[in-house]
Amino acid sequence: MSDDFSARLALPYLAAGQMQKHVTLNTALTRLDALLQTAVVSRTTAAQPESPSGGDLYILPDGAEGEAWHGRPAGALMRFEAGGWSVVPAPDGLIAVVLDTAEAVVRTPGGWRLLGEWLGEAQQLSRLGVGTTADAANPVAIKANAALLTARGEDEGGDGDLRLTMNKAGAGDVLSLLFQSGYGGRAELGLIGDDDLSLKVSQDGSEWRRVFGVDRTTGRIAFDQGAARLETAVFTLDGLYTPPPWARWIEAVCIGGGGGGSAGAAGPAGTARLGGGGGGAGGFSRARWAGAALTGTLAITVGVGGESGANGSESHIALGGKTLLRATGGLGGSASSGAGGTGGLGLAQFANDGGGSSISAAAETSESLTDPQGAGGGGGGGGLSAGDTAFAGGEGGVGAIVAVQAPGGAAGGAGQASSLPELSWVGGGGGGGNASASGAGEAGGAGADFGAGGGGGGAGLTAGGAGGKGGAGLVRITAFG
Repeated sequence: MSDDFSARLALPYLAAGQMQKHVTLNTALTRLDALLQTAVVSRTTAAQPESPSGGDLYILPDGAEGEAWHGRPAGALMRFEAGGWSVVPAPDGLIAVVLDTAEAVVRTPGGWRLLGEWLGEAQQLSRLGVGTTADAANPVAIKANAALLTARGEDEGGDGDLRLTMNKAGAGDVLSLLFQSGYGGRAELGLIGDDDLSLKVSQDGSEWRRVFGVDRTTGRIAFDQGAARLETAVFTLDGLYTPPPWARWIEAVCIGGGGGGSAGAAGPAGTARLGGGGGGAGGFSRARWAGAALTGTLAITVGVGGESGANGSESHIALGGKTLLRATGGLGGSASSGAGGTGGLGLAQFANDGGGSSISAAAETSESLTDPQGAGGGGGGGGLSAGDTAFAGGEGGVGAIVAVQAPGGAAGGAGQASSLPELSWVGGGGGGGNASASGAGEAGGAGADFGAGGGGGGAGLTAGGAGGKGGAGLVRITAFG
């Protein structure tokens, strides 16, 4: 131990009988002023300040410049006092606050180090707040825009793994990650009141719905609301469709346009006159493809319904100019023979035919059973016998007779659309018009969208009834993910 200076801070001692004791005392006080509650202006400023304030302290970085700073070693603690700079010996363990960076550093044998880095650990903390204030309810609170947890690699003394372990006291307790928006709960993932992993979501933070649960004993997952994603696109006009990248399967339905019912004949009393034949229904086709197989945009063509006596047109889906699926339009009814039009061709069978006319009985009702899931054909128009007996038109065929039925129209009435279009898409056929022995025949009813045939017009004395228009086609595509 020196008789002249203190052992750790090197404060000068007063000697017995010393003259000018105030000089020694002031030197000791000046050093204490620097080393107690030490606060340095900066530890990165390399240029010696031109107008420092009395008492300013700096930790010199590498390459410090200035009359008093040049040549000083990095880490030297410099103090400005009474117009001059002096080095303050800094003992190991001295803690200093760096004002320009708001950090604390500690003097070590290897130089100045950040206090937290030097400490290495903090044990038994009751609260920790980062960017915010922790409280009793949230003893650990972090307010930041990003956070990182990364594994310690083998070159750093670790093994490269990172495992975050959380534990709850018992099966009936909660261990979860709660996701909030505006401090209102929106999703919760974890062991929520039991030991099975589950995910719950909420629209408002009060009412919660479970999305899935994983049975811990079997590993099986149960989706409470279903797991499949699906989107449906309905085309009533030509267009383009690009399968979404998430789609595992694409299901497509094509319905051709319905044929138009033919107009009824007209002529003088005493001659036989046929009503117009009902239009045939458009074809019905359905297919499913793997989403990965559809590598481009699909071109969609939607068939239109035939006008009076005209054929409906085809609906189809094409990829790169090659047709993947088609449903042909129904044929229009015949005016000359009164025969009903043939139903269009679907993927597996023909669609329902239109009903024919007769001069000796009521006109035929359209077919509904040739294609029991397809649209109904149009009813035949009523005919007139040579004895001027007027016969009734035939009813339109029922659409999707084995599913959600779309009723056909009564004589002269329009067909009806499906009451549940999300489950069954085809329509009912138009009813054939009644014949008239005293004036114009009744017009045939229009076929409903989608794909139904129009009813044939009734025969008449002065004019035949016009044939009903066929229903428009449809293309419906559903993507499953």
